[in-house]
Amino acid sequence: MSFCHAAFYGIGAYSTAILLKNFDLSFISVLFFSLIITAICGFIASIFILRLKDDGQMLVSVAFALIVYNLMLNLVSLTNGTLGIKGIPAIEIFGVNFFEKWKFFLLCLFLLLFTIWFFRKIIKSPYGTVIKGIRDNCEVVENLAHPTSIYKHLVFVLGVTFAGLAGSIFATYITYLEPSLFLLISSIFVLIMAIFGGLGNIWGSVLGAIIIFIIPEILRFVGLPDSIMAETQQIIYGFLLFLLIYFRPQGVMGEYRM
Repeated sequence: MSFCHAAFYGIGAYSTAILLKNFDLSFISVLFFSLIITAICGFIASIFILRLKDDGQMLVSVAFALIVYNLMLNLVSLTNGTLGIKGIPAIEIFGVNFFEKWKFFLLCLFLLLFTIWFFRKIIKSPYGTVIKGIRDNCEVVENLAHPTSIYKHLVFVLGVTFAGLAGSIFATYITYLEPSLFLLISSIFVLIMAIFGGLGNIWGSVLGAIIIFIIPEILRFVGLPDSIMAETQQIIYGFLLFLLIYFRPQGVMGEYRM
């Protein structure tokens, strides 16, 4: 369980925003450097986070998320602090500008399908068999002479790099970044999506994200006052999660029971 994905989401977003605003680079180049920066930060974080297990690991991931948030807040010369970074340029690839929403939607859909394909290829590979084995019984995999520590670091870095990719795309869509967009609550929502949809299942993660984001849209048609809209959403999320953990701990499409 990791509670620091929002931090890497933010690292990817801020890296992209700063590079686009201050350097005359194409978006492909900016995205490449942004992912490298996120991966390096992920590797550094993994050295400390993966030294611990269970509750200790979760607490250190929370600490890392708080550190990154405070750096975003206080490195004013780089991030502009609470004032944020404004006027982030839209994505432009090979002369095609993705400012229009339908074009941006198609780009996001392509990246979603690429991500699903990429992780399915990993899962079905010998590497995927080993990391599933580490999840289910780490000691057995170690006895088979597999370097489990290296595998864990690779999985962590790979996961947070894709979080950085999402942050990069997000930055160009919203065109304005400020630290409160990457609070710890964002990591909790990511975790809720994964748990709700089903742990250990790619399609479960997609389903969980769809369900979690559809709930607020449904509530818009109910006609609830704005003053209680946010609180009602939190109550519904909590109630659904309670029911799911009680009746189906592995999630809707999960392969792994918590």
